[in-house]
Amino acid sequence: MKLFKSAVFWLFFVLPMALGVTYYYKYASKQYEANAHFTIEKTGKVESDPFGFLTGLTGNVPSTRDALIIKDFIESREVLERTKDDFDIRKLYMRKDKDFLSRLDENATMEDIVEYWKTKVNIEFNKATGIAHLSVLAFEPEDAMTVINAVMKESEELVNKLSEKARQDSLKFARKELENAQEKLKKVRRKVKEFRDKEQLLSPEKDLETKISLVAALESELAKAEAELRSLQASLHNSSPKVKAALNKYNSLRQQVKKERARRYRRGSNKKDKKTIGALLARQEELLTEQEFAEKSYASAKLAMEQARIDAIQQHRYLTVIVKPRLPEREAKPDQPHDYIVLFVSCLLSWGIMGLIIASVRDHAGWV
Repeated sequence: MKLFKSAVFWLFFVLPMALGVTYYYKYASKQYEANAHFTIEKTGKVESDPFGFLTGLTGNVPSTRDALIIKDFIESREVLERTKDDFDIRKLYMRKDKDFLSRLDENATMEDIVEYWKTKVNIEFNKATGIAHLSVLAFEPEDAMTVINAVMKESEELVNKLSEKARQDSLKFARKELENAQEKLKKVRRKVKEFRDKEQLLSPEKDLETKISLVAALESELAKAEAELRSLQASLHNSSPKVKAALNKYNSLRQQVKKERARRYRRGSNKKDKKTIGALLARQEELLTEQEFAEKSYASAKLAMEQARIDAIQQHRYLTVIVKPRLPEREAKPDQPHDYIVLFVSCLLSWGIMGLIIASVRDHAGWV
């Protein structure tokens, strides 16, 4: 039994510990880490998450979202495709002079390369401060700088394009609204012109004022004719030619006044074609109100179009580098004594877990 326990100890603690120490001490290739700190800033109104205490997004919501997008981008295949002109990941990490556990496999597929890439690049985002920490591992200090600079460049280009589609869509929508408002204004102006041409007037108000003035003038003439008639009747006989002429003039003016009073609020000679001035005034007021509304809508759409155009040419998001990457002078891996401590704890846990498993199996199987 003691021999069995000793075998478990040697197999799950001593042997892995010896192999790990030998690897770290003799075979593990040096890897250098380049670091950069950046934040994504947004111009304009800052939007905050009212439920930040629940979601954990206590900072600027758009910046938080953008940073998470950048994190996903950096860890994806897309960033490798975009940085092909800056560095060749196979050439940098598939080096035969490096240990087999650290280097990229020669037969690795693109999916394998992406998984390997995720072990060499790390981005952490602080939701409270909005600062992202990017780190890149490479076998040479210069390679680490090349990779991190290429990744930062592509990340900045992506940030610049994040809101471009939204801005272009807003501009397209504003342009369409302006075209619609302009077309509506043209239609209502055409309707006003057709109305005035059909009714042969520039303004029903002026037409009504003209008729009122004409009736007033005729009534003044009628009053004079009546006064003249009464004066003649007082001094001459009714059969007198002067009296008859004055009476005819008076009757003529009275009929004319009566006729014009009847026509004051009506237009047209045909009964079917007769329209009241009030109806014309109501129709014109309706058309003018419609035209005024169309003019205001057009002005508003024009202002919105100008604002959308200004927004479309402005940059709304910026990737601001807080800590620029520097050429590393000391290797980050293997990390002594951290790696040895982790190795020791792992082997100890492995030995302990296997011991418990074997003891449990022995009890259930009835081993002595």
